[in-house]
Amino acid sequence: MTLHTRPWLDSVAPYVPGRRAPSPDGSMASNESPVPTSQRVVEAIASAAASATRYPDPLADALRAELADQHRVHPDQILVGNGSDELIFLLAIAYLAHGGRAICADPAYQVDQISARIVNADVSGVPLRDWAHDLEAMAQLPATIAYVVNPHNPTGTVRSRADLQRFVRAARADLVVIDEAYIDFTDDPAARTALPLARAGQAVVLRTFSKIDGLAGLRVGYLVGDRDIVATLRKIRAPFSVGSVAQAAALAAARDHAHRARVRSHAIAHRADLTCLLRRAGYQVIPSQANFVCVITPDEAGLLDRLAAHGIVARPGSALGLPGSVRISVPSSRGLALLAAALG
Repeated sequence: MTLHTRPWLDSVAPYVPGRRAPSPDGSMASNESPVPTSQRVVEAIASAAASATRYPDPLADALRAELADQHRVHPDQILVGNGSDELIFLLAIAYLAHGGRAICADPAYQVDQISARIVNADVSGVPLRDWAHDLEAMAQLPATIAYVVNPHNPTGTVRSRADLQRFVRAARADLVVIDEAYIDFTDDPAARTALPLARAGQAVVLRTFSKIDGLAGLRVGYLVGDRDIVATLRKIRAPFSVGSVAQAAALAAARDHAHRARVRSHAIAHRADLTCLLRRAGYQVIPSQANFVCVITPDEAGLLDRLAAHGIVARPGSALGLPGSVRISVPSSRGLALLAAALG
C-alpha cells in the first residue's frame, strides 16, 4: 500500500524551537523565565504527583473557576489547553479548515501560520509598520480569523487597547484572536489587555502560563471568549489534554501574585539593562514591551557567533521571519554578565 499525505502539507514548514545553551544562564532563545519556580508551584506539583494514577479533570474546572474570578467572566468563557498553541490549533480546525482565510502580521507568530496551513487554509501576512502590527491595513482584508499578537513576537512592540478596539470594530474578519502571551511584561498590563473585548464576546484572548508564571515545561494556556466558541472548541479538543500536575501547578501559579510580581520586576529591569548593553555595543534595538528584545543587525550570523563564543544561544531572526535580526530573551543576572562580556 502506498500512503500519501494530503498535498497541501508538502508546503508546511515545521516549527523549529530555540536551542538550549550549555548553561541555563546562557539560554536566551525561547523567552523562558530566568526566575526560579515559585515554591507554591513546587509544592503543588509534589502534592498532585501522588494522584498520578487518576485521569485529570477533563476541563480543569478548579483552574477555570480561579481564572474566571480573576478576569470577571463566566467559567464557560474559558477553555484551558495544552499550552496556548493547542488552542490555536483548535481554532484553526474549527474555523479555518478547507477554505478559511487567516490574516496576521508579517512576520507572524509561527504557530498561527503553521496551524492554518495544516488545515489547508489561506494565509495572508500584512507587513509591520514601525515594527508593530499595521492594524489599519489588516482591517481592510476579509478573513475568517485575524491574529494579533500583542506584544508582538518577535519584535516586542505593542498596540494600545484603543487601537485594538478600533480594529475589532473596523475589521472585516469574522473573528479576531488576540494573543497576550507577553502582556504581563508591558508598562501597564491592566490598561493594555484586550480582556474587556473578550468579556463582551467581541474577540478571543489567548494567555499562557509559560512566560510570567515560568511553567513553560508543563504546557498550560487558556482562551477567553464567547461561550459558543468555547463550546465548539470543547467538541474537538482531545480529552484530558492538560494533566493533573500541570493543572495543579497552574492553579498555584495563578494565585501566587507575589511571584508574578518578582518575575515582572526582573524582566522589566533586566530588559532595560539588556537594551542599554546592546545599544552601547552599537546595535539597533527595537523598543520592547516583552521579556525579550529584537536586535537589528546586518550580520545576523556574526552576532550569533559572538554570543555563542561566550556560551549564549539566542534566536536567529531568519528563523522567525525577520532576517537581519536576532531575538534575545531577558536573561538572569549571571546571563546579563555573560552578555556584557560577549559585547565588550
